[in-house]
Amino acid sequence: MPVDQIENWTQQTVSAFLTLGRAEIISAARSWLRAEATFEGATIPVPVIAASRSNAGIAHLILENTSEADVAFREAEEHWRQAIESVATLDVPLTGTSSFHFRLAAKVPHALMEARRQRYRHLTEGARAITRFNHLFVDGANLTSGLIANRTSELASILSEILGPGSAEVCLLTMTGASLHDAATFSPYGRKSAEFAHSPPALANGLSSDRAILEAAVALTALLGLPAFLAIEHQRKAAETHSQCPNLT
Repeated sequence: MPVDQIENWTQQTVSAFLTLGRAEIISAARSWLRAEATFEGATIPVPVIAASRSNAGIAHLILENTSEADVAFREAEEHWRQAIESVATLDVPLTGTSSFHFRLAAKVPHALMEARRQRYRHLTEGARAITRFNHLFVDGANLTSGLIANRTSELASILSEILGPGSAEVCLLTMTGASLHDAATFSPYGRKSAEFAHSPPALANGLSSDRAILEAAVALTALLGLPAFLAIEHQRKAAETHSQCPNLT
């Protein structure tokens, strides 16, 4: 991938996190769709396609394009499946940080390589779990049935192990008492944007290793928490009411 396309995609994606952190939902959706459009006609690594399609799914949900969201999430899940399979041949370094690691690499290189690949497999499985969770919002029945609420606690437990209990994703899932009018509902997205600004993903720096691309694609895959989804729905309905009754205060 050309470096300029990588940088443009990353900038647009991070911009979406930033604007969603400010509760500017339409701007966030457009940024994710612009990010995906930067790769038209280009050969793209599978994890990046997966992240782009997953984020586009959220964008289509925000814009009330449910059928497009469904397609985007399905395609993202399939690409995450392919990415998980590709971890089996992922090139990982065998260099160690201690004499023990050096001896282990010399004696059982394949075992050490597989152990290190396991981390990337878990990361990719976590990203696929995020996409699958996002996909649940396409069907409104999943809200009324309580399925999303049940899956929320399950996913929080999974991502806490993979990304850490203090990650933005876990915060989005475990948030309680958030008001539909409360800007704090979207604050984890802004925090994630700030984290990128202080420590840019490897993909943004133009690094081409498969490991760097995979890590960055996972990091740039957005999660739609239930409080955030409800706040988006509330904001959208309020905007519709205002457009129909502009003099209503």
